[in-house]
Amino acid sequence: MNSVWFPSSARDGQHECVTYLELNDCHSQLDLLLDNHKSIQLTPGRFKGRLLAMQTGAASIFVENYNRALEVELLLPDGDFTFVAAISGLTEDVAFGGVTTTTDWVLVGPPKAEHHTVLPPDCLSVVAKVEMNALLSHPAILPEVADWFSSVRERPVLVSSFLLAERFRSGALAVLESMVSGRAKAIREAVDQAFILDLVIGFNLEWLRQNSYVTHKPSKARERFLLARRLLLGVREDVGKRFKSSIRDFGSQRLFELAFSNQVNMGPLAYSRLARLQNARQKLLDKTFEQESIGDIAAEEGFWDWSRFTSYYNRQFCELPSETRSRLLEDARGSCRA
Repeated sequence: MNSVWFPSSARDGQHECVTYLELNDCHSQLDLLLDNHKSIQLTPGRFKGRLLAMQTGAASIFVENYNRALEVELLLPDGDFTFVAAISGLTEDVAFGGVTTTTDWVLVGPPKAEHHTVLPPDCLSVVAKVEMNALLSHPAILPEVADWFSSVRERPVLVSSFLLAERFRSGALAVLESMVSGRAKAIREAVDQAFILDLVIGFNLEWLRQNSYVTHKPSKARERFLLARRLLLGVREDVGKRFKSSIRDFGSQRLFELAFSNQVNMGPLAYSRLARLQNARQKLLDKTFEQESIGDIAAEEGFWDWSRFTSYYNRQFCELPSETRSRLLEDARGSCRA
């Protein structure tokens, strides 16, 4: 499956409109897709991600793969509708907006929508961003379908349809094959128009088939988790005090702990530790913190014992904090040489 979506012809760097990258940090990979996001690596191990990006015009298509489970909270881009479908790797552990999903689903995200997702390890998915005006004013779109898209606001919607999801994946794969054919520059505009037309036809046919879409709203469990998460991470104080005050505000320790275990398969204290480790990692990779010592960064995130912080960090990311920092310094030296 990966050889289909990440063909060797797309990885050779010879195509003007196709970019292929391999990354070793989840935050860095998401930076290439979105401006506003937060992420936590939920499962331990060295992160390896792959991203294939194709810019065709009014549409941009991305194929992404992560080898670790991730929790992602994001704000979708302004001016674009975002579409996401899994290619493989979805299990009962994945939750788009708290709803257990399969490869039969297409996520439709309106401009500037907030979204929360838990992705399992080795999830392979395709993402398309289409300019809002190019979609809603398309000459082939049914008025009812255009009205439905216009009604999707603030939160993404999950549309359940094997036919629609398969058509979306096939269209994205066709774009990939076209863009690595050696004629990308000459056919770029035609490929862009064809992909958007095919997307519109897919949604039109699904609407005509049943005069609506089968959709699901975010689950109550997800809403409880987001509330518990906000209480736990939103207070800047000692971790123990934060945990106790969060339980008090939530109302029940049992329900508070269930809110985390149901969504991220761990308790709130373990989750808090991962969130703080992720924050420390992002600071170690951020040039604005390069003059700050590793110990000071650890203390800022509530890790006062240096050896314990190093042990936790190495167990989660399979590298020492100093190794992460050295990668930032190497990048800086490379920029100076360039």
